[in-house]
Amino acid sequence: MVPVAGDKYADDFPLLESEGQVQNEKDSSAARRQVDSHATRRDVLRRQSDFDDIGDENPVSMSMSQTTGLVPGYSGMKDGSTLSQSSTGPTANTLPRKSDLRYLSGNSFLLQMISPSSLRRSPRKERYSTLHELDDLQQQDAVTVDISFLEGPGIAKPVPSNLSSESAPPSKDTGTGPGALRVSSAFLPCDLGETVRQYGQRLADDKNMIVSVKEASPTVDLSTLEGSKTNLGHESFYYPSDPEQPNWKPFSMRSPYIAMLIFISLVLAAVQEYLFQRSQQGDGLIRYDEVSDIPAGEFFCWKYLPTMVMVCFGVLWQIMEYDIKRLEPYYQLSQPTGNTAAKTLNLDYVTMWAYFVPVKAIRYHHWTVAIVSVGAVLATTAAPSLQTASVAPVKNPHCRPDGACPGDFTYIVRIHPVWSRLVTATLITVAILAVILLFQLRRKSGLLSDPKGIAGVASMATKSHILTDFQGMDEATHDEIHKKLRHRRYVLYKSSIWQGEYIKNTATTTEKFAGHRKVENPLPIILRRGPGIAFIVFLAVCWALIPIVTYTGANVLVTSAPWLPILVAAVIKQLWTTLESAVKMLEPFYVLSQGNARPEVTLTLDYQGIPYGVLPVRALLNRHYLVALVGMGSILGDVLTVTASSLSLSLHDETVSSFIASSSLSTIITAFLVCAGAVTWARRRHPFLPRQPSTIASILAFIHQSRMLDDFVGTERYSSDEMRAMLVARGKRYGLGWFRGRDNKLHCGVDEEPMLSRKYNMIPSSEPVI
Repeated sequence: MVPVAGDKYADDFPLLESEGQVQNEKDSSAARRQVDSHATRRDVLRRQSDFDDIGDENPVSMSMSQTTGLVPGYSGMKDGSTLSQSSTGPTANTLPRKSDLRYLSGNSFLLQMISPSSLRRSPRKERYSTLHELDDLQQQDAVTVDISFLEGPGIAKPVPSNLSSESAPPSKDTGTGPGALRVSSAFLPCDLGETVRQYGQRLADDKNMIVSVKEASPTVDLSTLEGSKTNLGHESFYYPSDPEQPNWKPFSMRSPYIAMLIFISLVLAAVQEYLFQRSQQGDGLIRYDEVSDIPAGEFFCWKYLPTMVMVCFGVLWQIMEYDIKRLEPYYQLSQPTGNTAAKTLNLDYVTMWAYFVPVKAIRYHHWTVAIVSVGAVLATTAAPSLQTASVAPVKNPHCRPDGACPGDFTYIVRIHPVWSRLVTATLITVAILAVILLFQLRRKSGLLSDPKGIAGVASMATKSHILTDFQGMDEATHDEIHKKLRHRRYVLYKSSIWQGEYIKNTATTTEKFAGHRKVENPLPIILRRGPGIAFIVFLAVCWALIPIVTYTGANVLVTSAPWLPILVAAVIKQLWTTLESAVKMLEPFYVLSQGNARPEVTLTLDYQGIPYGVLPVRALLNRHYLVALVGMGSILGDVLTVTASSLSLSLHDETVSSFIASSSLSTIITAFLVCAGAVTWARRRHPFLPRQPSTIASILAFIHQSRMLDDFVGTERYSSDEMRAMLVARGKRYGLGWFRGRDNKLHCGVDEEPMLSRKYNMIPSSEPVI
């Protein structure tokens, strides 16, 4: 063994001995082995006590061979120092020799190969637990090389049966102690990634510390005895299971709320079936000769109340759906090994059109999102449309052909059998989906509080070295960010986002994106020129068709298909919800682009989490009038769904006053939506930021070099109210534009004032527009 020159701790922590020395020690006296054994156990206990506090999240690094799985070497950091061990196992792509395997067999447990008694300490400047030390992460630990193992790559072969117990992956069912990593297969694992994940996660859980795993170099440069260089970007990190994993959830994702939805669904299904059975017996639900003879209360219950109930029920489902879609990335991050960037940091369900969400959720295996989105479509679109069609007046079947009717009524209100059974089936399906969600949402969220706005994301990124993944991505698009981050999994651990397992089987990409690339409109689709104008034209066409359908012969379309106006109104509401989500998402960044913005109306503001109906009031108090306008349009869209059910000109099911009121309200509401949509598109059609801030990764790319990050150190456990109070107390102002970052280079993003420039153009540039 040849230590690196200048290692002043080499004498204090002896290196792991070579194979010959191990064999010689087997011949030493029993007293000597007993002393060494006691020393080893004492070092292990001291080692574990040093890492009882996981608050610093300092990783322990292990070197993993590409073929054999684990090479006995790791380094643990505590208080700015690094513990490292030389790789004395076989070089990469080679099988361990029998002597090595006998050594494993003699020790029985894989953890004894990396015991603290054979560690060497070397000073290290950087720690991964504070923000100021993220810039020098490329400096590496001093390593040593055992020249006796310079054999070159080999070919994986089956291990002899007599050595099978030493070469298989870890198994929880084997071993004799709590720390045993005994292997259990006669062949080397075919999937190296799975093997590394098993070893790393098991070691992290057993030692209760963060484990860093890196691939051993397949070649050795004999010109130097320094070993292969470690690339921090290619290291995998595994984190111990958190016995006190937080589980904050909004009320809409808790069991009482879901149980309420189940109860309402079943009650509505039961009421629908009861009304159907009653209407088939006797003389129907309502009997009349002229609609004007019906009492006002009965007429209201017939024409408006069912649709209003269905719309309110759909709104309750939308509230739960929205929160689940918004928090799904954080749940995926909170898994023991996290998840890929595409399913966490780059995930965006909120700004998608509701009808496309189930397809994407099923493709990503996000079953909770898929179930809740399907339930929302059924509750908001299918149920109101079917219910309106299920209630219809029919002529008294006892009337004679000459028009004479026995009794004193000509028409009766009945429930149509086919439509009624479809409504009942839809409501029961929604109830079943809610029952499934009741069990699925028992999972822990991994959150301490609501991660509101930019501040919520920033507080999760100051403790880890995740910000180094966003170098050079100030103006990158979503696709470019995805290509850069797709080679790694990410983890939410102790309320901070960390790098997880490195994925080797993806193509590498360059870190700089400022070259020639296709210029894309960074605005949400519905705010771009083509889709935005098409949406406004669609609303204008619907506005023009209302009087045509209600006052002309085209009314026969509504009479024969009473569900059609409800369906069109539901589609309008879904499209408007998409516009509303886009405006709510962009508003804090638009205010920041104006400069000198207060933190309570920008950094900690998150309109996307505000309950339905409260948004217009909250926006008016913040003087965000455009948000209040689209929020009011969302409420009126639900009213339009109710009034659209009474656009029929038939005199036997509408009174003159009800028909005029419904037609007038529908016309006024549609006109308001046309004007509000045009104003919104005109005010937000100009790009003012490089990309949509719709994902966690997009926000991190905006702030990865911001000076304001110093204010968020140690705030990962703050609640939203505590975060707001802290930022307000500092009295700083913030902006969106060009600034000089912590690396003293120009960056485009969000930072505290003063900014170099607040103007942004869509042409990729490394210089601010002043």
